[in-house]
Parts: sequence; C-alpha cells; structure tokens
Amino acid sequence: MHKKLLIVFQCLFSLILTIVLIQGCSPKHYVRGKTDIKGIKKIAVLPFENFTADEAAGEKIRRIVIADLLSRGVETVEPGEVTRVLRDFKIKSLNVLKLSEIKDIGKTLGTDAVMSGAVEYYGMSKGVSVNYPEVTVNLRLIETASGAVLWSVRNTSGGPDFWTRHFGSEGITLSETAGDVVREAIRTLF
Repeated sequence: MHKKLLIVFQCLFSLILTIVLIQGCSPKHYVRGKTDIKGIKKIAVLPFENFTADEAAGEKIRRIVIADLLSRGVETVEPGEVTRVLRDFKIKSLNVLKLSEIKDIGKTLGTDAVMSGAVEYYGMSKGVSVNYPEVTVNLRLIETASGAVLWSVRNTSGGPDFWTRHFGSEGITLSETAGDVVREAIRTLF
C-alpha cells in the first residue's frame, strides 16, 4: 500500500511540475477585453527602441515582426513609408506618442493599428563553457482610432539547451532565436 501511495504522489508531483514549467515558459501578455483582433486588417510597425549593444537589433526584430505578420495574412505598411510619415509629422520620440499623433499616423497610412516595441536584449551570452543566443522583446499593438493598447507582450528566449550545456554542441543561431521569440510573442495575439 505504501509503495502505491508513493507512486501516485510521484505521478502527481511530476504532473504539477510539468504544468508549472509549461506556464512559466510562455510569453507574458495582455489582450484588452472585448477586443476583436480579427478586425485589425492593416498594421504600421513603427521602428523599435533598441536597448542593446547591437545598433541594428531594433531594425532586425522589426523586419522579423513584419514578416511574421505578413505570413499570418495581416497587411503591413512598407517600413520606408512609416519612416517617411514619422519624419513628416516631426515625431522625435516613439515611446511618448500623443493620442493625436497615433490617430494621424493611422489616418495617413490607412491602418487600424500601430505596433511599437523595444528590444531589451539581443546577443550571445557566455556560459561557463559555451556561448548561446538570447533575445528579449516587448511589443504593443495600439488601436489608431482610440489610442487604446489592444495587446502587449514580453517574450524572452535563449540560453543553452541540453545538448549545448552537456556536450558543447552548437545550438540554434541568434537569428533563429530571434525568429522564435517573435513567433511565440505574436502567437499570443493571432
């Protein structure tokens, strides 16, 4: 009887641990209540803030986001056109957009929403005996008609996998890690 109880306890513990690990690995996100995301047909992806040592990290992640949105059937505005409109409106800082500026951008570009974001980390980290890629992004979708934040997500990925940690084998690239981070983040929206 004691052995059966121990086996049941071990199974329950394993199940609970698995659930906790799965929940802990998913991107942290917010979706505004009563929001019809399917109504968002066209998005302008703004240049992303870059808090990394890689000067091009913001633009690299922006391009991955645009490609992912397009692959999901969401129309996006050509990045050069977005940059031109921002310049025409003399917008100097994207992290403090006024409601009127968001509405003007949406009206001028014919978009339902703008996506803003930041790249917190983009690079190779050093472990004790291995190097591995790490990427952290924050993304927000803002409705142009109201200025309301419809969705926000923070996702991070990276670190050495089992094979890299224990056998020093080459893991996935920084570019692949960035693509995975963006796909997982946007999957919380669409």
